[in-house]
Amino acid sequence: MKKCTPFTILLMIMSINIYSFGDIEHATLPESKEKISQENLFFKTINGYMRVGYQHDDNTNTDLALGGKLHAETKSWNGISTGASLYSTNQIGQHNGAGIAFFDADNHSYTILAEAYIKGEWGNTLFKIGRQEINTPFADRDDVGMVPNTFEAAVLINKDITNTTVFLAQLQRWAGVDSNNPDHFTKLNNNKGIQVLGITYEGLKNTTLSGWFYNIEDAVKISYLHASYEGENNTLTYSFLAQYVLQDYNDNTQSTIYGIGGTLGHKKSGLTASLNYNKVNGRAAENFFGGGPYLTNAEHHTLSEAGRDGDNILYGLAWDASSVGLNGLLLSTNIDRHSNGTKDDTNEYDLVASYDYNDNVNFSVIYSNIDDSVDSFKNLRVFMNYTF
Repeated sequence: MKKCTPFTILLMIMSINIYSFGDIEHATLPESKEKISQENLFFKTINGYMRVGYQHDDNTNTDLALGGKLHAETKSWNGISTGASLYSTNQIGQHNGAGIAFFDADNHSYTILAEAYIKGEWGNTLFKIGRQEINTPFADRDDVGMVPNTFEAAVLINKDITNTTVFLAQLQRWAGVDSNNPDHFTKLNNNKGIQVLGITYEGLKNTTLSGWFYNIEDAVKISYLHASYEGENNTLTYSFLAQYVLQDYNDNTQSTIYGIGGTLGHKKSGLTASLNYNKVNGRAAENFFGGGPYLTNAEHHTLSEAGRDGDNILYGLAWDASSVGLNGLLLSTNIDRHSNGTKDDTNEYDLVASYDYNDNVNFSVIYSNIDDSVDSFKNLRVFMNYTF
């Protein structure tokens, strides 16, 4: 078992409680909610969070972990700054591997230098090289356990074109919850890496259009298109979503995925209903390096489990309890149904409760019941986050 001395340092710094934590937005220039200390002459940001995670399944397997993130970024000099993040997950008592990976491949605690980068910002251009958090359709954080995915990469983001964000990246290695070796960085595509190009346009009212291309040399090329529209009136909120994916493999096989969906919310009651559908033609859809971008992904199963020529439908209902004065409380439920040509259907039922106690403390409870002819199981996850 690996020792976690850096995590002791994280707990000591957390007790100071001088900063708050922010996340990287999807394919945009990073923004955070940090409070900048005017007295600190070197660091622009010192922030992070402590996380307690618990999970249990119907086979009496239980995991309990204490972990978190400690992040620091220097102030800029001629547009250049550096940053680093330690992530840690540490066993408390018995652990069995109850579902989502909380620990490393051997089910042990670990601490990892998950971010270590140099960043340059000049005008509307950002360049970042090194270990870093990335959120794109087929390479993302997928923060569903204790330590999310991070990547060794070179990333260029430019917003010189009005209402347009261009994302260009070379990804070389990754680590985290979805990788085979969560506790250390391993090669992507036999060290050939992955080339990524993304363009997002927001020049139409209430509309976002994006297109992405991934080149995984000698393996597969991925094309992804996504469109969303959001609107509201005095009574309702509503949104419409559409997506198209082509996964073109070097063995002359393909997976073509279509998706459509939307939401309808009633402001006064706080209720929002959603309905999403995906259809796969050809070989099974793949998530690749993260949780996958499909409209019908549930807490555990994604469109990938629908298999060859499968389809998937996701029904959802969410309630924002602030409509009755319970600010910070959000309840939701999903029913996810997979089917494919073998008639090996799968249903997943999810119940999720999240509560923001204040700006620094939040709780979440996720219960899932997966009804599968091959592997049926139940899973309960509970998290408490304290951000600083």
